[in-house]
Amino acid sequence: MVDPACMKEIKLAVSNFAVPVPRKGSIETHSGYGRASDVGQEIHLQVQSRKAKLDSTYRFEVPVSHDFEFGEYLFKVSGRIDGLYETPKVKIEEIKSTFNLWDLSRKLSDPTLIHPYCLQLRTYGYFHWLKNQTLPELSFHLVSQRNGESCDVAIDLDIASYENWLKIRLEELVRETRKWEKKAAQRRKMADSFEFPFVQPRIGQVELVEQIQNAMNTKTRMLIQAPTGLGKTAGVLYPALKEALSRGQRVIYVTPKNSQHAVAEDSVSRFQDRGTRVKSLTITAKSKICFKNEPLCNPEYCEYAKDHYTKVDENGILQMLAKKRKLNSRTFRTLGQRFQVCPFELQMEAAQEAETVICDYNYVFAPRSSLGRISETPIGQKGKPNLVIDEAHNLISRTTDYYSPSLSSVVLDRMRTSLGNLPKRFRNEVELLLDSSIQTLIACRPEGTGTQSSRIDPPSEAFLSQEAELRNFLFRYLEADIEIQPKDPVLRLCNYWSEFTAALEFVSDRTREEFFTSFQPHPSGGTVKITCCDASEMLRGCYDEYENVVGFSATLKPFDYYAKLAGLDPETLKVAEFASPFPKANRKLLIIPQISTKYSERERNYPRIAETIRRIAILKQGNYFAFFPSFDFLNRTLECFNTPEGFTVLRQEKEMKIDALEKVMTHLKEGVQPTLVFAVQGGVFSEGVDYPGKMIIGAFVVGPPLPSFDLEREQMRSYYEKRYGAGFDYAYTYPAMAKAVQAAGRVIRSESDRGIIVLMDNRFIRNDYAKSMPSDWFDQNPRELVSESILREVSDFWACVDSGTIISQ
Repeated sequence: MVDPACMKEIKLAVSNFAVPVPRKGSIETHSGYGRASDVGQEIHLQVQSRKAKLDSTYRFEVPVSHDFEFGEYLFKVSGRIDGLYETPKVKIEEIKSTFNLWDLSRKLSDPTLIHPYCLQLRTYGYFHWLKNQTLPELSFHLVSQRNGESCDVAIDLDIASYENWLKIRLEELVRETRKWEKKAAQRRKMADSFEFPFVQPRIGQVELVEQIQNAMNTKTRMLIQAPTGLGKTAGVLYPALKEALSRGQRVIYVTPKNSQHAVAEDSVSRFQDRGTRVKSLTITAKSKICFKNEPLCNPEYCEYAKDHYTKVDENGILQMLAKKRKLNSRTFRTLGQRFQVCPFELQMEAAQEAETVICDYNYVFAPRSSLGRISETPIGQKGKPNLVIDEAHNLISRTTDYYSPSLSSVVLDRMRTSLGNLPKRFRNEVELLLDSSIQTLIACRPEGTGTQSSRIDPPSEAFLSQEAELRNFLFRYLEADIEIQPKDPVLRLCNYWSEFTAALEFVSDRTREEFFTSFQPHPSGGTVKITCCDASEMLRGCYDEYENVVGFSATLKPFDYYAKLAGLDPETLKVAEFASPFPKANRKLLIIPQISTKYSERERNYPRIAETIRRIAILKQGNYFAFFPSFDFLNRTLECFNTPEGFTVLRQEKEMKIDALEKVMTHLKEGVQPTLVFAVQGGVFSEGVDYPGKMIIGAFVVGPPLPSFDLEREQMRSYYEKRYGAGFDYAYTYPAMAKAVQAAGRVIRSESDRGIIVLMDNRFIRNDYAKSMPSDWFDQNPRELVSESILREVSDFWACVDSGTIISQ
């Protein structure tokens, strides 16, 4: 008998406690596993409010709990009852909203199925029986999301049967707990011998590691600016992972693009090469890893969703995954094909086992993120995972985009061309739905608007009504016996509309000044857009899921701007900036203020910019990038450009395909001919890509790429001025300078790199723009970078490089 005072307490929610042993069933909305969906929450609250008004004995969201002693553990299980009727015969009710009312009713009524919902409701009933020794009535109140229709499904509570399941479940929990305690102990042991992956750290890496360790010791969140070449990925991941392992925990490492996962994977590989048995798992987007034409998690449509949990348990797939050190899409797709299970869901189920989970921003920061369930703390671990945010300067724009959807009549009308592929019995109805969707959108256009965009009231009622019509049709469409094709027009239409209506809840709240709605006219209709100026409030809640938070990038200045809009408190935040580990003599950095890229002065500056690029490039043959504020600016300059003899000119195209991008990269690697690449700032060539060796020896950054002065940006400026007292800087200056500094950072990436960086525009010497520049670009003032003899200084620089002479800039 274990002394109660010595028992280990394990806290569990009823939804995680009351599940079948072993797991059974398919992946679907009402599987009963994982975090509850937000869909139908409004219906849930409406039902509770209505019932409370009609019946004085009705109580809702009633907290209940019970402690189960088993072995050396005390399992403290708690939850909230949706509805409780305090009548002589107590009735406990759970509310569920669904598209298919009768299908869910059938599943919950089937005595041969052990559904998690039924186990959860019976658990509430069992708690009541333990406390009062009377059996309550148990019932589900099911509500249709399609038409509001409802029905009640009563289930029984057989104490002997429930306690038989309870014994099996508690035995399973003990096994799971011991497994996780062993896992946590292994991680703590890893932390004791966890070594930095490089025998000789680069200049600044030791200080970087120490600063992060100190911040984590005091649970202080941190933003770090450090240039490429410092080795910041390893320098950040090492202390973050070591601290997490010391608590038996893990690290969630997020990047703005899937293409940047490789850098984090490489760092973990280096840890593994030093003998540490850390495990990494990289999450691939559902649309990219799904075997079906459309990623629909419906067992009627997808054979991989059907009986997924059953097949995973029966084949011991999670045990197979537990033995692997590196998990990526290839592993999950292989097992998914072999056992006919969902590869995406396998990723989420295996993530708890990994010491490092690498994924895109949206798994942590997007609304209704699917990563929430793996950030929960497994039994035996202390605290929460650590969060590392790579390229953190992207966080502001990415997260505001999550909450800034739009609906365009042009996009909707283009969907019409693919309707001919639909079965005849659906085609006419979809045509009518598409027409009504376009009309609903066009009806938002204010009178007398002309061609100018204008702010409008949120069209909540009309758009939500249309949403209901679309979802009703979608339900019938998916139930039909048809083959869903790639880019199915019905799914595209419904998803496109739903993404917009999901954000209406934010903009419809009049107290939320960070949201506004606008209408942008078009000859064939227009676009309705919701704009989120500031996602900081939503982000703050995301950080609560993590023990320590570290964001890093080569462009995070001014820190105050990034901290506030990223939802981090500047008063408690720790910030640090690190200089380049390479000598300043390795680069030549110049500002040419005589050139202006202001809109009103561009016409006469296009030829000057083209000629400046040409004259500087011919001083040293090699590969150069010229980064412009926009494609229009790029093309206008290129029209004036006289290609130097022996040079090749390439240019970035809008929406370049992967093969076209790789062709440019291959050309630069081969280095057969000196090349000038005309590209845009903030594009695929200017951020998140390395050019090792002599792939690039110079970059021309043509002007800070200020956003357009349109209605949307001006509304944002107004908001930022009111909220932060820095309207123009927050709306225009700082976002533009982040792109400019990122573009400039492409040149010096390693110890062996030598190159020039030329900034063209007089705004680069202004203090308000210089605030965003790395501190090692100049000593006191950016005017130090202005040359009286540009060509001579560049020639001298290349002469020193060729001779191996070291000079100071």
